[in-house]
Amino acid sequence: MITAVKPSTGIPTPKEQVIPSGSNLFKSCFLVVMLLGSFYATQLIAGQMENVWLKWSFIALISAWNGMLLIGMGVLSHDAVHGVLFRSRFWNELWGGLLAAIVLIPLEANRQFHIEHHRYSHQPGLDPENPMHQGSFLYALLLGPYVALFAQYQVLAAIAIRGDFGRVLKDILFIGVALCMYFLLLPALGVSLMLTWVPTLVALPLVFSVRALADHYGIPAVVPGAGTSGDVREQLSGWVVLTPRWLQWLWSHVNYHEVHHKYPYLSHQYLPQAFEASRGQYPYLVVDGYWKAVANAMKLDYYGKPEGVRPFMALTSSAP
Repeated sequence: MITAVKPSTGIPTPKEQVIPSGSNLFKSCFLVVMLLGSFYATQLIAGQMENVWLKWSFIALISAWNGMLLIGMGVLSHDAVHGVLFRSRFWNELWGGLLAAIVLIPLEANRQFHIEHHRYSHQPGLDPENPMHQGSFLYALLLGPYVALFAQYQVLAAIAIRGDFGRVLKDILFIGVALCMYFLLLPALGVSLMLTWVPTLVALPLVFSVRALADHYGIPAVVPGAGTSGDVREQLSGWVVLTPRWLQWLWSHVNYHEVHHKYPYLSHQYLPQAFEASRGQYPYLVVDGYWKAVANAMKLDYYGKPEGVRPFMALTSSAP
C-alpha cells in the first residue's frame, strides 16, 4: 500500500493535490479536434495527390502523428482510471470513457487490468502486462500492442461472466460512441476511412510500442519483500524518459513512469515535481529520449540484469 508523503517533501498527499480539471478538459478537446482535423486535412491533401508514392508517404507520416494524438488520449484516460482526470467523478468517468473508447479501449476493463498491473508491477507471473513484453524484443515491438488490446477485452468478458453487466454496458456504450464517430461522422464529412482511419490503426501499434517499451523493459524483476524495508517502491520497475516539454504535455508526463508507480495517486501534472523531490530518496533509471530507450531495450531481455541498467542509474544524495 502506498503511504502519503509529507508536504515537506514537495509531494502533495491525495487530499492536498489540485486536479487540473480545466487544463485536462482543454487538452481532451484539443486532442479530439486535432485528430478529426488531421483526418479532414489528410482527405483534402492526399485526395489531390497523383503521385502514389508521395501520397502514401504523406499518409504514413500523418498516421504516425495521429497515433501520437491517440496515445495522448489514452494517457488522459489513464488518469481517469486513477480518478484524477477531473475532480467530479461523473466527468472523470464520462471523459475517461470517451477518450479510452476513441483508442478502442474499454475503460472499466482497463481499470481492472491497470490496477492489477500496479499491484504486481514487473513481477514475473503476476503482472498482467507480462504477456505483451516478456517474449523477444521483436515480439514486444510488433505483437505486444495486439496482445495488450486483446487482454483488455478478455477482462471485459470476465467482468460479464461475473454478472457485472452495468460496467460492461458502460464500456460497450462508450465504444459504440467512438465507432459512430469513425463510421458515421467521418464519412458524413466526406472523409475516406481508407485514407485516414485505417492507416492510423496500422501506425498506432508501432507508436504505442515505442512508448510502451520505455515503461518497464530491461529492468530486473521486482521481488516482494526485498530491500531494506520490504517496500517495493525501493525496487525499480520502470524508467524515467527525458523528453521535450511539448511531448511531455502531449503525453501528460507519462515519461515519468517510475514516478507514477511510486505515487499512483498523483495527477500527471505533479510527476516532474515528484521526480525532483524524491530522487534523493529513491534511485531512478533515466534515459534520454524514447528512441534511446527503444535502442537500449533491443539489447536487453524484458526482465533484465542489474548490470544492464546500471549505466542509467541516477541517484542524488539529497532531494533538491
